[in-house]
Formats: sequence, C-alpha cells, structure tokens
Amino acid sequence: MAEHLFLRLSEKPDCAEQLIEWMLLDETSGIVRFRGSSEPSEFTTLLVDLDWNGRTYVMLAGEEVLLTLVDIPSKQQRQIQRAVPFMVEENLATDVDHCHFAMGGRDDAGLLNVAVIASERMQYWLEAIKNLGIKPDFVTVDTQSVPCETDCSIMLDSERALIRQCTSTGLVVPTDLLATTINLLPDADKENLSLAVCAAEQEASALLIAQINAEQVDDIKIVQLDYSPFEVLCREMLVGSGASTAINLLQGDYKVEQVKRNRPGSWRSVMILAASVFALHIALLLGQGIFLDIRALEYEASSRQIYQDIFPNDRRVHDILRRWRAHLGKGSEVTGGQFLSLFASTAGHIPGSSLQLNNVNFNESRGDLVLQLETPRSDELIRFSETLVKMGLSAEIGTINQVEGAVRGSIKIKTAEGS
Repeated sequence: MAEHLFLRLSEKPDCAEQLIEWMLLDETSGIVRFRGSSEPSEFTTLLVDLDWNGRTYVMLAGEEVLLTLVDIPSKQQRQIQRAVPFMVEENLATDVDHCHFAMGGRDDAGLLNVAVIASERMQYWLEAIKNLGIKPDFVTVDTQSVPCETDCSIMLDSERALIRQCTSTGLVVPTDLLATTINLLPDADKENLSLAVCAAEQEASALLIAQINAEQVDDIKIVQLDYSPFEVLCREMLVGSGASTAINLLQGDYKVEQVKRNRPGSWRSVMILAASVFALHIALLLGQGIFLDIRALEYEASSRQIYQDIFPNDRRVHDILRRWRAHLGKGSEVTGGQFLSLFASTAGHIPGSSLQLNNVNFNESRGDLVLQLETPRSDELIRFSETLVKMGLSAEIGTINQVEGAVRGSIKIKTAEGS
C-alpha cells in the first residue's frame, strides 16, 4: 500500500511565522497514520522517524496564488509560455518579470488554466520546503482541491473561505467577507452555489448562511463535511477532481527531476519479479539437465554391465547399441528387425497379467522366439498362447514344470508364415 505525505504551508495571520499542517494518507485504505500542525522546527523533529513510500504533495495557501483562465488558441508549448504573461498582465499588481507562471490543462471551452505567484514568494516557499528536508513531487494551491459540488463550491476553513469556480479557478476571502463576495459573483455562479462546512463549524456557519441569504442568495446548497477541511483537501487531491485539475507549480525554472519510489504494481517491481522468475526457470532447467545427464550415465553403465554379463568374452563395447544389434541379428538388419517386431508384438501382452518373463531366446535360422515364463497358474500360459494365436502368430507351449507353488513354462512363437 502506498502512503502519501501531504503538507500545507502558510503564515500566521498576525505575524510572518510559518505554520505547517501535515498528514500521511494511505491511498488504498484511506487510513491516516500521521497528522498534525505545528511550526517547522517541531515537524522537522517528527520527520526523522517518519517513513512513507508514496509521493509528497505540498499545498500553498490560496492567498499566495492567482488562478485564472486565458484564451490562447495556439497548441505550441513555447508560444503559449511566451503569450501567457501578457494575457494576464492586467490582472497582476506585480510586473510579469517578477512572477512565476504555471500552466494546467484546458477547460471544456478550450481556455487554458494558469496559476501565477510572485517569484520571490515561490522561492521563499521552496526554501522553506528544502529546510524541512523533503523533496516535493507536487506543489499546488489549496483552493484547487475544494470538492466540486456545484459550479461554484465554497468550503469554510476556520477564518478562511475557499472558493472554487469552474472546477479550476478560485480565490480565498476572509469568512466575514464571504456574503459580500458571493454577491459580487457572476449570476451563473450564484444560481448554482454550494457551501461545505465541517461539523465543528456548524453553529458558527448558521449566522454566515443567514448573511448570505440576506444578500438574496437563498438557494445555496449546504454540504456537511465528513472530515476536517485539511483532510478533505488531501483526499480530494489524491482521488477527487483535484487529482486531475490541480496545477503543479514546479514548472519552468523550478522544475525538478522526480525520484521514482517503489510502489505496489510499479513497472520496476514487475521487472524485478519477471527477472526473478526467469532466473528461477533457468536454474530449474540447468538442474534438470544435470539430473538427466547423471541418469544417462547411470543407464549407460547399467547397459554395459548387462551386456558384459551376457557376452563376457566380447571386449568391443565402444558402441553398446551397435553391439546389441550385431548380436541380435549377426549384422543383418532384416533378422534384427524380425526379432524386434516379433518381440514387441508378444511382450506387449505380458504387463497387466500374472506372467513373469524370465528369459528370452531367438533362433535366427528358424525365426522363432522362445519365452521362458513363470506364473502362479498354468491356465494363464494357455490364455497367453491363445491371445497370440488370435493376433496371427504361431504360439506353441513347451514343457511346463511345477516349482514351489509356481508354474514355469516356455512358449515358442513365430509368425504364421514361418510355422
């Protein structure tokens, strides 16, 4: 399971002291293992013992960033980057040369989402992040993670009201100015408006809702949050609309090379698994080859021993198979083939019966095969003989002897033509 670290950086209203909110959120289960808010020094101390295997998201307060839409028909990235500053220049209180511009996707009307922050403030927050000892994968603005309930969605966050318009643009105003701000919104936004409030702020929001209604906005949709405002922003960034529409401020001069971490289901894990399986397969094949080679040597030694037991005076055993064939057919392929054919047709009926083969003798001049058999009952020999006759062979039972509860006998077999 991948756990992601979320941070929101801001400054206390009455001073320039930094404040950090943090949360470690599991992507699959949604479980929060670590959360809190403090000054940077306290968080740095806690970070020493903290470990996570996912991404690091950093949110800046919406007051720091201007979110807007611009109409740039061009699809060329270089041309867009050159045109954006001039398209938003009239909305800025700072010279465009002192601003950092980050671009997102386009909305349904083809307008380009743009985020603007003063270069000095961007550098200030990046330095603050560096001092924490972390490397962010994504730096964005918190207003882009407000849940989209309607065309214009508002979420109360203590003394701040985060307003998200058109799923991508937005702004932040003090809560006590929210009613007035709503009255200044376009009519289309006021007609489809929602206000998200956590349980802890229900009582305080009642007066605010009354003020909004006094501004002739009486059809506002009230949404109760299941989590704290910061946790809602984190979850929306991970699995909600913020995951697809939020703009990453790490662009241009601030773009960094991201270090990919091992995550469940990543290609690196798949490649490691595939390499391990391949190595195991090769090892098994190698082991099987060694085993079969050893068995082949054992069978060869056994074959040589059997041959020497039968032909003790024969020293020419360089090619066992060739010597066997030479002895069986005296060098005649026809005679050897006759023996093998006759023996194969006969011996195939022995397995599964009570017959035990003790000896085999082939007379090449007469072309007959003599089998020495042993069985508990003599009728088994008779049935075996009858079976061979039905196959078109000539089968003649020889002498039968009763020995220690068993019957030993011989059967002389030849082809019907040779009988």
